[in-house]
Amino acid sequence: MHTGQLPKGQALVQLIQEKQTDPIRRHTEGTMDRLTDYIAWLGDVDFDARPLGEVDALIMCVISYFDLSPAMDSNGGTFYLKDCAQTEFSGKLGLKITGGDLGNSDIFLAAAKSKRFGELVITRYVDQLDPDQDLQFSAVVLSWKDKFSFIAYRGTDDTLVGWKEDFMIAYTQTKAQKMAVEYAKAAINFKPPKKSGRTPAGIIGSKSNAKDRVWYIGGHSKGANLAMYTACMLPAKDMAKVERVFVLDGPGFAPEVVDTELLKRIDAKTTRIIPEYSVIGRLMEPQLSDTRIVQSAFDGFMQHSLASWGVYHGGLALSEMTEPKDRWINETLKTWIEGMPVEARETFVNELFEGLMSGGAQTVPELTSGGLAGLESVLKSFSGFSDSTKEVLSQLKNAAIAEIKDSTLSGIKEAAKDTASAALTGIKEVAKGGANAAKSGAGVVLDAAGAAISGIKEVAADGASAAFDSAKKAIENILNIEKKLDETIAGEEKE
Repeated sequence: MHTGQLPKGQALVQLIQEKQTDPIRRHTEGTMDRLTDYIAWLGDVDFDARPLGEVDALIMCVISYFDLSPAMDSNGGTFYLKDCAQTEFSGKLGLKITGGDLGNSDIFLAAAKSKRFGELVITRYVDQLDPDQDLQFSAVVLSWKDKFSFIAYRGTDDTLVGWKEDFMIAYTQTKAQKMAVEYAKAAINFKPPKKSGRTPAGIIGSKSNAKDRVWYIGGHSKGANLAMYTACMLPAKDMAKVERVFVLDGPGFAPEVVDTELLKRIDAKTTRIIPEYSVIGRLMEPQLSDTRIVQSAFDGFMQHSLASWGVYHGGLALSEMTEPKDRWINETLKTWIEGMPVEARETFVNELFEGLMSGGAQTVPELTSGGLAGLESVLKSFSGFSDSTKEVLSQLKNAAIAEIKDSTLSGIKEAAKDTASAALTGIKEVAKGGANAAKSGAGVVLDAAGAAISGIKEVAADGASAAFDSAKKAIENILNIEKKLDETIAGEEKE
């Protein structure tokens, strides 16, 4: 985090440009700067002074995860982002994302209060959920004066329908993908009325939408897939108006479903960003030339969260390679997708989500709120699955267990490291005291040495005991879950 007085305006822009000389901007200090720090640095610098860049795209996509309907209803469908910071909307603009907040609300509020993002005009907000059609779709347009508009597609929210749609792209083109293309075509080709005022195109007093405006398209997770699909399917005349496409840790296309050769059409205009530990972004991994790897403040799968991605001097905190720890689960998923015919993928997805929804849950929080008891009731429905589905579940289970074990061991190592550090600090302090006491006599030195040895033994014993207890408990939980999964996949029932 930055402390002290920060330079503002053009002086800050110049400072950042001077420091962006290293293509790999690796963070080396104790605390990684993130999106809220970027807003603190550049919040007073508008897009005329510093054009839209990669980090701005991340923030636009964070904004897409919020329910903007209260602000839209109060302002006739068109409003400034800064309107969302008003007291009347406090607590009403809910976050629609799986995995918890993780800092997204702080990013949203900071952006709304800043000059850079607060002056963005919000239009065309849509949020549709239809379980009968396996549809979850949301998008928004954020516009800066007459200069540019950014179409941001929301990723997967916390609904099971949304998650099912993520899996469906392995065997079909989804309704959300088709809606995303129509959404972009309508926004890009809208002709605003001649009179001034707030218009559905997000332009205040402007007549230049169709001719001069530059467009950006972006999304995170499933939203990244929608952005990529949209860019591939847009008519050439519309794609000519698109300056850049941002694909943020999202899945690609199954070659049996969408011709992956279409990616060549958008390659020169597309920036793909994934964290060091990436699973979602490596599903049916899209081959795009401008692929960047960003550092994250989180571990494991949690690196998927945009709120965790690092920034460095106004750009991304880049890394040179992904973590090898994500290889196992990625290889398992790749084997499933490539090793199953399209029809078998559809059977697996339908059976899996019928099982997950069998207890009446409609969202991930509802599914997990019952704890192990709730999980057990869902698992019982899995016993009637086809053999091919059980085999896939077995493979995914092994990958998940490996991930849990790896995370547990990492936690134990960190705990042991902290214990060792505390012990070393204690030794230094006691030794220092013993040395000072030596001036008063050898007897005091012996007492200090004895106390040091006793203290070290006690700290080490406590640390070892705590680490052992943590490891034992974690392993017992892992084995318990693994046993339940094995029994379910085998179709066994508890007596």
